[in-house]
Amino acid sequence: MLPHQELIDDLACRIESAYRLRCSRWRGGCSTARVWAQAAHYLWQAHAEAPESVPLDAELYVAAQDISGQFANPWFDLARPEAIRQYRSRVDQIVGQLRSELKKEIGRAERAIRHGEAIHKVLRPGNRRLSPLGCYITALRSGRADLARRLTNSAAQQHHSCPLYRAASSALISAEHYRFEQFPLAPRAQTAKAGVLMPTLN
Repeated sequence: MLPHQELIDDLACRIESAYRLRCSRWRGGCSTARVWAQAAHYLWQAHAEAPESVPLDAELYVAAQDISGQFANPWFDLARPEAIRQYRSRVDQIVGQLRSELKKEIGRAERAIRHGEAIHKVLRPGNRRLSPLGCYITALRSGRADLARRLTNSAAQQHHSCPLYRAASSALISAEHYRFEQFPLAPRAQTAKAGVLMPTLN
């Protein structure tokens, strides 16, 4: 399967923009217009081979690379197989971090419920120790599908802020319950759509 040229062109434009933002002192040395298209093709190919684990996210692709601002070279930084390996590795790190965070917050919520706290209080909106997706997953795991339905919209917004939550949630709930792409973006999430919100990695 070959990508549509419009898709490659869009990815290339976004990759170039993200690279120029990250390397603000770079003045275009060692580059031609082809470098962005080559990087875009590498990204698309990796995504086509593993769509569930390699997001088609140009901004995250650039952010994932070990780029030296002083010696920036997009051919070296973005347009070679090593860049894809670096991207896959960083995505795996992010997914692992997100999964760990979800497990911790869901574990706290489930312990509170087992100790007798009412589930609607544990999963109340605005609970800073439990994210919307954590609330949704906890409701499902507690057998409260009715409560999970009421939490779906807020969980969908969290998904839209970082689609890697799908992979992070795969060990916690079944895929049939993770169908958030169909839900519209909230205004705040629209501003984040240009790229995945990337957690800070130590």
